Amino acid sequence: MKNYFKYLISTFILTSLIVSQVTEDMVEFRIGKHNALQLILMSVDKKLVESEWKHYTKAIGKSKKKKNEFITMGVNLSELSNPVDWYMKLEKSKKDVLLQLCVISNEEFLSSSNQNDNYRVIEKYLEDFVFIVEKAKVRAEYEKERKELTKLQKELKKLGEDYDSNIKSIEKYTKKIEKAKKENKSLLKTQIKTKDEISKQGLVVEEILNNPSDSINEGEVSPEYEEANKKLLKLQKKLEKLVDQYEDNLKSVNKSIKKIEKAKKENKSFLKDQAKTKKKISEQGLVVEELRKLLGSMN
Repeated sequence: MKNYFKYLISTFILTSLIVSQVTEDMVEFRIGKHNALQLILMSVDKKLVESEWKHYTKAIGKSKKKKNEFITMGVNLSELSNPVDWYMKLEKSKKDVLLQLCVISNEEFLSSSNQNDNYRVIEKYLEDFVFIVEKAKVRAEYEKERKELTKLQKELKKLGEDYDSNIKSIEKYTKKIEKAKKENKSLLKTQIKTKDEISKQGLVVEEILNNPSDSINEGEVSPEYEEANKKLLKLQKKLEKLVDQYEDNLKSVNKSIKKIEKAKKENKSFLKDQAKTKKKISEQGLVVEELRKLLGSMN
């Protein structure tokens, strides 16, 4: 894949350089229809070409943009016999961009049939611009692929964090289950003990009822009965609370088991996704490295 990608990029650039030859034609500008140098820039965004043109021509003169035409007065390339004025416009044609340049030199419109030497200088200047655009395209592609690599690395990091978080959750819920089971074991013992106390206290209450004191009138309740019955009710409430705690712990155990099962299922999926993402990162890393090398070779 690495060699194929390198071959693909190199072939594409070579094709662009071969196809992007400077031609001549009569073109309509704001100043009228005149001879212009034309250049087709393949598979490129118009905004990128415009940005690179501004940067490329900055050293030779200040451009003004009027109605989609870049006007530069007094352009003085070192190889030119005299300063020139030019008008440049860009037109999008499907995936390509057509660059058209009308040049005024010594008060006449430049062509290959007049001022041929100056024409060749500007022709060479445009041909060099093709390489500038190709380099910008590679740079843009490099940044795009580098961002994709960073995105994949973040995804892998997130998968790792989610996996570790689930491991901690499994440990937490496992401890919660152990604690609940331990508590329920103790609660069962306490329940048995409390039931026994309730049974005994019930007998005490029954004994008092069956053998009322001679000092108690009919229909009255003795203090001994009130105290014994109060103790019985307290024990019954205690047992009820113990049962509720036991049931709550059972629910907690079941809930924790489901949480653990969910975390294990998610982690199984995370491991698969991690393996896939690592493979993508490896492949994307090769793409980024090849583009970096290619960009370096174009300096």
